[in-house]
This record gives sequence, C-alpha cells and structure tokens, in this order.
Amino acid sequence: MFTRNTARSVAALACGAAMLLAGCDANSADTAPKPGATASATSAPAVPAPVPGDAGAPAPAPAPGQAPAPAQAPAPAPAATAAPESPPKVEQPVAGALWDPCSLPESKISAAALDTSTKKRLTHPNHPTWQMCQWQAIDRSFELVIGTSDRTIDDLLEPGTFQDLRQTEYYGRQVVLYRSVQDTHKRTCNVGTPAPFGSTELAVRTTKIQTDAFDSCADVQRMGAALLTSLP
Repeated sequence: MFTRNTARSVAALACGAAMLLAGCDANSADTAPKPGATASATSAPAVPAPVPGDAGAPAPAPAPGQAPAPAQAPAPAPAATAAPESPPKVEQPVAGALWDPCSLPESKISAAALDTSTKKRLTHPNHPTWQMCQWQAIDRSFELVIGTSDRTIDDLLEPGTFQDLRQTEYYGRQVVLYRSVQDTHKRTCNVGTPAPFGSTELAVRTTKIQTDAFDSCADVQRMGAALLTSLP
C-alpha cells in the first residue's frame, strides 16, 4: 500500500512529464516557437556589445587644439617619354645667296675626324662667286672640300661628265655619289645634294700616292653621314 509521500512523488513525476509534452508550465507560452521562426534545441549565443572604436562606430572628435591629419598627397604623374631625336635645325641662307661652308661649327668638323686648324678658303678660278672650304683629315689620309654653287643636281650630272653614279636619300634629302670621268686613277669621289640656292658638293681626295690602298668613295660617305644634317 502506497504511503502518502510515495503518492506525492508519483504526482510530481506525472506533472513534470506533462509539462514537457504539453507545456503546462506558466512560462511555456513565452518560449514556444513563433510563426516563421525555426526552433532550435540549443540557445543562441549572446551577442557581444559593440566595443568603442569598432567599425561602424563614429570616430572620436579630435581633442581641442589638435590639428586634423593632413590629406594624402596625390601620386606623382608618370614621367613624359622623351621625343625621338631629330636632326639639328640649320639656319638657311638668304634667298639668292650662297651658303658659306667655312661657317660650319668646329665641333662638327672635329666629330668628322677633320683637323679644324687646317681650314682653308678656296676660290674657283672660273667661278669666283662659288663658296669653297677645305680641311685635312686628322691622320692626313685625305682632304675634304665642301663647295656651294647655283648649279642644280642636273647640272652636276651633265651626261658624259661623271661615272660610278649612285643615288640615295639621307634624312629625307636627295643625295648623289659619283666620280668625274677625268679622274682616271679614282682618287676623288663626290657627293652632291640639292640646296635652296642650287647645290652643295662634298669632294674627298686621297693624299696617298703610289698605292691603291684607299677608297675615296667610302671616305666621302663617312663625311656625308657626319655633316649632311648640318648643311642647308
């Protein structure tokens, strides 16, 4: 026969089971899942309170008397690309006047392996108005004469007066290379190019004698490469 205490224990157990199944606890209505919410067997972790200074919180105002931090300077612009090197500008002679080749800068003459101290002005016996200037090579292997006249390239290349003709362009200007038919030993070679007043000629004559170990056309081409960009 059950005692009174045993009966009370059975009643308590029955009530506890009923509470789990039917929510007979007074607070069960507050903890039941709401519509649209997902029930969870474990409780959600507590959300920590934001710490002052975290992202999203306004930055503290600067202290009185404290200057704001300077703004970051803009990045420097990229360096400009250097323009391609172009031939030097040459002063053009007055219309109708012949350019004086003796006015070539000494720096250009030295760069062409010519001795600046050997500069000599020449005069054509039949054409006193022509301008001519002469230099010796530093090694004295040849001499260079530059002359200007009112003759055109067609005048220079009069049929029957030249041989070994070659035509080309240098820095966009017409250039002709030739020898005189009178130069039977081929000691001299000429380069001619048009000019505003007519034409300019470069003539290289070898100073080597009793030998064929020279090439005056190779020498005059070297002189042309060094000096043509300085001619009008």
